[in-house]
Amino acid sequence: MFRTTFFLIFLFFSVNPISNVYAAEDESALYQYANLFKYRNDASTRFIEKTKQTDLLTANTAVARVFRFIYSHAQSDLAEYSLFPHISEPTDADWNTFKELDELYYANAKALILGFIKRDLDKLIRLKKEMIVAGNKAAIAQVSSVLSIVYLDYEQDSLNALAELLYALPEIQPNMNKAVYGFFYDKELVLFHIYWILYDLGAYESSYQYGKAYFALSKETSPELISSADYFLMVMLASQLGLFEEAFAYSDEFLTKAEQGQPSDQLYAILAKVVVLARRNAPGDIEQALKLLSLSKPDIQREDWNAIDEARALAVNAMEAGLQRNVSKAYQLISDLKLLANDPAEPFHSVDTKNLTELERFIAEYNLDSELAAITSLKLVQHEHGKLLNALNNRLDSLGREMQADIELVNVEKMKAQNITQRQAIETANLKTIILLLVITLVATLAAWLFVQRRRTHHLAYTDPLTSAPNRRFMFNLLAKAFAKPRTGNCIALIDIDHFKRVNDTYGHQTGDEVLVACSRVIRSRLRSTDQYCRYGGEEFLLLLKEISVPKAKDIMDDIRLSLSGINKWQSTSANFSVSFSCGLVELSQYNDIDDAIAHCDKLLYTAKNKGRGRTITTSLENDIVVNPLQTV
Repeated sequence: MFRTTFFLIFLFFSVNPISNVYAAEDESALYQYANLFKYRNDASTRFIEKTKQTDLLTANTAVARVFRFIYSHAQSDLAEYSLFPHISEPTDADWNTFKELDELYYANAKALILGFIKRDLDKLIRLKKEMIVAGNKAAIAQVSSVLSIVYLDYEQDSLNALAELLYALPEIQPNMNKAVYGFFYDKELVLFHIYWILYDLGAYESSYQYGKAYFALSKETSPELISSADYFLMVMLASQLGLFEEAFAYSDEFLTKAEQGQPSDQLYAILAKVVVLARRNAPGDIEQALKLLSLSKPDIQREDWNAIDEARALAVNAMEAGLQRNVSKAYQLISDLKLLANDPAEPFHSVDTKNLTELERFIAEYNLDSELAAITSLKLVQHEHGKLLNALNNRLDSLGREMQADIELVNVEKMKAQNITQRQAIETANLKTIILLLVITLVATLAAWLFVQRRRTHHLAYTDPLTSAPNRRFMFNLLAKAFAKPRTGNCIALIDIDHFKRVNDTYGHQTGDEVLVACSRVIRSRLRSTDQYCRYGGEEFLLLLKEISVPKAKDIMDDIRLSLSGINKWQSTSANFSVSFSCGLVELSQYNDIDDAIAHCDKLLYTAKNKGRGRTITTSLENDIVVNPLQTV
């Protein structure tokens, strides 16, 4: 996912020359050699043809030797070409000459060789410190950028990579028409890597903010850099954070872009919009999502499918089954998808496994399978926790290596500079260490905080903020699940607090809120563990009582009413009074849908109010018993 191709590292050679005081012919040769990079993707013969227009093949200069070494490793068959002189590694004298000619190009070329050809991390870190001592901010930022890729691709060390990217970001320039020094490693690419690393560590909100910055800048300078995977991730992050307007905006851009792309791009664009629709779940959203899914199925014969086609079909069908609440089918398709994704012979990445777990969690949450939702959430946290711990361990190990490198650097500088230069170098190294430690602390804290916030956001979506009772949305999802099964023995009761308007008018809304909170607390304390309730609206509460007869359900309502009547003192008023409620109670097997059952409950509730309040009315009116009169407002 994050690996930058080797040739991408050479992009810094396509920049405009900056004049300096050195010989014009040497400076001209430097930029001529660099500009050969534009032919990097052509055949070797084409590249050789272009080199013949320069003296790269024959020149016996330091700059020519450096570039021959780089290009011979970029295209392995160049080293075998008969016109190439013997290719050897540049000497210290070559590098000194190169550095005098152009320090920034020197830093970039040397970082390229140390990082991607020799993979010598210690020397690459030393090169960065050399640029710190030289005070060349642009060169420091470029070397840090190379360091980030080495850490990420070869060391699997995402935290050190993140630290280097954040360190480089302020001095990296945007890709303005490929005409600036920062084009070797530009701000767009730095933002891209920060955005993906934070996502992989589970810092979704921060990842989204850096992703927005990456999209905004790339649309202005290099829109071709934005891939389908980038759009897909932005849609997922925005919808997961509840930013549905932004999620739809990104998904619509993705759909437009995908029309000009591959069929796979079009599929992922459709899936992205499906997820946003399903998460928002407004009227008509699920129907639209299912329609989009039907359009995204592979249009080729199954015998022509490869592993990627198979995975796409499984993902689409699993999402479709999940939205249709066919849970067993959805879970079976996800199980098949896991087997395919975990096959080492197939081209899947660890991020694909994480996205698969996200899909499984989404289907579980949509179908109110709290147990599986908790298990998948734990898997994601463990993935992110493992990434973070591995990164922290690598960071601690590297701190020791950096300290030794700092000591060696100071010893060298003692022989080259005055005492003041030595002190500046030490202060710079120490300041960098402090900054990196702060970054470690910040990222670790952010990852933990975001996990808590995700749980809190999910809780708030299904909870009434005043009474802390589940809300109407939660109860309707629960009732939909109940109506999908045999309903004999399940009852619902609709409660309305008597004379509640009089409480608000007499004692104020603060006292009215206190009455609602007390009623919610009493209901919660008197219900069984299998029962559930919600604040239905205003002063009404809706209860779901499972595996119970109507008479026993009525006994529970009377018990709740009796407990509530015992409360007659309130913190918001000195007046003493108690409240009661009227209730309508029905058994669910008599009804074909939720709305009919609740409508009948509501009708019985008003019958109870007409009969004098403070009572429960069921469909069997002969069994209605008037409870002892209660002191009401």
